Amino acid sequence: MSDTRADVDVWTGGCLCQNIRFQVTGEPDYPHVCSCQHCQKRGGGPMQSWVGYPLEGLRWIGDGGEPTWYDTFPGETKRGFCPTCGSHIAAFDYGDSTIGINLTALDQQDDPRLVPVNQSFRGDAVPWLAQVPDTQHSTTS
Repeated sequence: MSDTRADVDVWTGGCLCQNIRFQVTGEPDYPHVCSCQHCQKRGGGPMQSWVGYPLEGLRWIGDGGEPTWYDTFPGETKRGFCPTCGSHIAAFDYGDSTIGINLTALDQQDDPRLVPVNQSFRGDAVPWLAQVPDTQHSTTS
């Protein structure tokens, strides 16, 4: 039987209309939810969920190419979304070696390595939703 580990570490996903598609390779790092006011406004809900992948393993493979980027924090962080359907896909901190992928943009979301291990911006969280416990810290330096 052949080792299918390499297949497991290739992740695909995209937006609702499938115009923006991506492929990332590598181990998922630090799956978490974020309750910051930016994530709440952009996502239209009390939080968004994120997971990191090595930036070097990212490829935009859809007909729409790369998402449209919005500088959430100019010069620090930008967020990628589909200009057609508005789906939130990715986040990038300038100078970082990882890309944050919105967990809901992934085609396969049932891998146990994607279970959120922490919640960012707890102070901005809505009081009526239980918070995600801090069970692990990022493995990225």
